[in-house]
Amino acid sequence: MAKILVIDDDFETIKLLEAIIQMEGHEVHSVHESRNALKVVEDLMPILVLLDIMIPEINGITICKLIKSNPHLKHIKVMMVSALSDEGTKRDSLHAGADQFVTKPILPRILIHQINDLLAG
Repeated sequence: MAKILVIDDDFETIKLLEAIIQMEGHEVHSVHESRNALKVVEDLMPILVLLDIMIPEINGITICKLIKSNPHLKHIKVMMVSALSDEGTKRDSLHAGADQFVTKPILPRILIHQINDLLAG
């Protein structure tokens, strides 16, 4: 069982992701405000963060950069989960240090496969 954190400002998306992750037997936590996100990552120390890009205040790409630039957090896997699917957004996410990029709408089987791949690697 892995500890996974979901960071998204949309409550429907959070509930969907929580349900998918819990069905796989993982421990899931969530944050819906970006201003609290980094503090929760530091306190929780998850194995994996599922991170939306379009979050008010501090966007997901910036949060990813903050996680990956922190020596105490950089080992945490980050999966960007976004409705944005253009190549520029994907490239920016990977340059920020994201380990994976998933496009919304989320297909549960594909998401679980990608989560398991990240956890195994």
